[in-house]
Amino acid sequence: MESPLTPELVRELQEIAQLSQEEQKKVLPEFLRKLTPEQIEYIKKQQGEQSTGCLFCSMVEGKIPVKKIYEDYELLAFLDIHPANPGHVLVIPKQHVQFSTQLEDSRIFDVANNIAKVIYFKLVKDTNIFVANGGNAGQRLGHLVVHVIPREKDDNLNLVWQGKEINEEELDKLASILRIEPKVRKEIKVEDAEENIYDDYRIP
Repeated sequence: MESPLTPELVRELQEIAQLSQEEQKKVLPEFLRKLTPEQIEYIKKQQGEQSTGCLFCSMVEGKIPVKKIYEDYELLAFLDIHPANPGHVLVIPKQHVQFSTQLEDSRIFDVANNIAKVIYFKLVKDTNIFVANGGNAGQRLGHLVVHVIPREKDDNLNLVWQGKEINEEELDKLASILRIEPKVRKEIKVEDAEENIYDDYRIP
């Protein structure tokens, strides 16, 4: 079916697709009011064909080719084709997980750290390791991604923010709410360890 969309509408639709889900909800109604019924039906059909799976899941399944940097049984890392800087690597879980808080362990960050080391020693560049959990934090797709971004002086990539004023009372309140107690490992006595070793190797 030939596209009934003008180049201007296609460009605008592509720009909307780059926005977060919350931002899309704000601008889509106004965009749709510009369209004819035929154009709306065409977009619905296109979305239906594309909604059969997650973009990153399609990469994991090999349906979309990637420039692979690392892969194991649960993680995949590859070059971003629209990088913040050359060498920008995306690390994703193969399982469809949206937030880093849903992961069972922190291996994805171990891999990201190892990639940062490779970037430092082979490209001689510093790095940012960046995660967006949720639309308000800048997450655009519903699949977790850890960004490893090479940095150099005056690269015009701005991840710096202006610190906000906060009073002592609010700091105390937040510290109380967010405080995490460390897990205490059970101390093993020497005599218990010796007994365990003996038990493991006893002759029946």
